[in-house]
Amino acid sequence: MIEILPLELKYCEDVARISKECLPEYWSLGSVCDLLKYDNNIYYVVKNLQTNEVVAFAGIMIVGDEAELLNIAVSSEYRKCGIAQKLLGQLCLDAKRNNAYRMLLEVRESNVHAKALYWKVGFSDLGRRKNYYSNPREDAIIMERML
Repeated sequence: MIEILPLELKYCEDVARISKECLPEYWSLGSVCDLLKYDNNIYYVVKNLQTNEVVAFAGIMIVGDEAELLNIAVSSEYRKCGIAQKLLGQLCLDAKRNNAYRMLLEVRESNVHAKALYWKVGFSDLGRRKNYYSNPREDAIIMERML
C-alpha cells in the first residue's frame, strides 16, 4: 500500500537518494531542497506505508498556462507497480487546477520504458532537442499532453 504526499523538507534526503539511484543527471540534496522555495513547483513523494520508506517522487513546474514535468523517478524494486502512472495522474490534476492547458516533458530518446508510460497516459511526441542530455550525450524527445 502506498500514499502520495506533498514534498516536505523531511523527505528531501530520500528524494536525492532516489534521484541518484535512478537518473543519470540527478539532483543534489541542495537542489532538491531548493524545490520547496518556489510556489510554481508541485512535487510529491510516494511512501510505502508498510515500510514507511519513500520509494518515488515526481514534480512539475507551472509557467503561465503550461506545466512542465521536471522529473519522475521510482526506486528500482517498486517499478512496474503503477506508481509512476499514479503520480502522473495526480500531477495532471494539479496542473489543470492551476489553469494549465497542457503538460510538456523531455525524455531521453533511448528511454523506451518512460516513453511507453508517457504514451500510455496520453502524451504524444512534439519534437526533438538535439544533444539535450549529457552523461551520455543524447537527444531529448519533447512530449506533450493536453489537459
